[in-house]
Amino acid sequence: MRRLGIWLIGAGGYVGSVTALGLSAMRRGLVPSVALVSDHEAFRRAGLTAFDEIVFGGHEVRRDGVGLVENCTGFSAIVSPDLLRQCRADLQRWQRNIRRGTLQGDGFRPAAGRSNARSAERRNPDASGAAAVERLTADLLAFRSAHKLSNVVVINVARTEPVRRSVTRLSSWDRLQKRLARRGPSPLPASSLYALAAIESGCAYVNFTPSVGIDLPVLRRRADERGLPYMGRDGKTGETLVKSVLAPLFMMRRLNVLSWLGYNLLGNPDGQALADPQVRRAKQQTKDQTLRRLLGGAGRASGDLTTRVGIDYVPSLGDRKLAWNYIHFEGFLGARMSLEFRWHGVDSLLAAPLVLDLARFTELELRRSAAGAMPHLAFFFKAPMQTREFALHRQWDALVSHVNTGCPAPDAEGDDPAFVRG
Repeated sequence: MRRLGIWLIGAGGYVGSVTALGLSAMRRGLVPSVALVSDHEAFRRAGLTAFDEIVFGGHEVRRDGVGLVENCTGFSAIVSPDLLRQCRADLQRWQRNIRRGTLQGDGFRPAAGRSNARSAERRNPDASGAAAVERLTADLLAFRSAHKLSNVVVINVARTEPVRRSVTRLSSWDRLQKRLARRGPSPLPASSLYALAAIESGCAYVNFTPSVGIDLPVLRRRADERGLPYMGRDGKTGETLVKSVLAPLFMMRRLNVLSWLGYNLLGNPDGQALADPQVRRAKQQTKDQTLRRLLGGAGRASGDLTTRVGIDYVPSLGDRKLAWNYIHFEGFLGARMSLEFRWHGVDSLLAAPLVLDLARFTELELRRSAAGAMPHLAFFFKAPMQTREFALHRQWDALVSHVNTGCPAPDAEGDDPAFVRG
């Protein structure tokens, strides 16, 4: 039997916990596959890995004793308590697959003084970036061996990191290895250390966050050399998903968008992290990219495009998110008009099914011995790698076409092309 391991960076967070709950519910046949793209009729011939063949594990830096069960219990106002009860055994079993993450590369600096230094060592056991990669790699290899897994897909769902520009200077593999071996803070951010561990352990890698991850030339080359697929960045779950549908409408209708302003309110730990200006800037860059690519090019009728993305942390919202958008545009004879929309979502429940989708689609690439970036998965990302296509309907066509390449022909009744192509 083919077995797939999903290894989440940030496995003990809200997205990781809800992903585990959703996987358990699907394995047990307790819920329909609503919101799971990979269960769309368009992919029924692709032979994607069944949910009961998937094992959950991951890395987590939090040491507060809050596990998968406790996190999922926090969603009891949204998710049926009976569902939580039926999935509890799976969550408890998978909790044992979660290993300690690394604080290397997160800006950590040991404090002066012996007692503080001992405390720091307990918090961050990795003396160097290389030591962190070695330990994380060992965790992945042990996970694969213990569960007899055919393939492992590592997916980063951890909190967004602050923008770091200095990492682009590490252009050669030899130079990177030397820098990583030095005792002290890692030259790579934590997200890239996890990506490197995935590469060194022969796992595929997907970055669901705006953090750097594998998106450095030296790491991409290493993955290419190892024959591994990868993709990112920043999962497209709500507001930007709507933007990628609406923006092509204005473009095709030749309505000149003058301004597009968005304002986001969220209250979960991701929202708390985004209160940091440097972290918020990383998120704003990916959220703005879709509009800039679709509306800011040479095809514009006239004038400059003003775009802004505001993000505020509102603790009382919990995992709920509100996004308000105001679009000011110009029509025939210079008439100015506007469109507004509001998105009310539950952040983790929007993200979790896409994490499962990405694991299944990526595992298919591993079976096909594909390597390098997976631009056909652009449908899932705000800032997809190695593609210039940001319109959702075209991204969907690319996904369907690629996944079904080489699949058995449709049965006698055939597929409805309009349905398959969305």
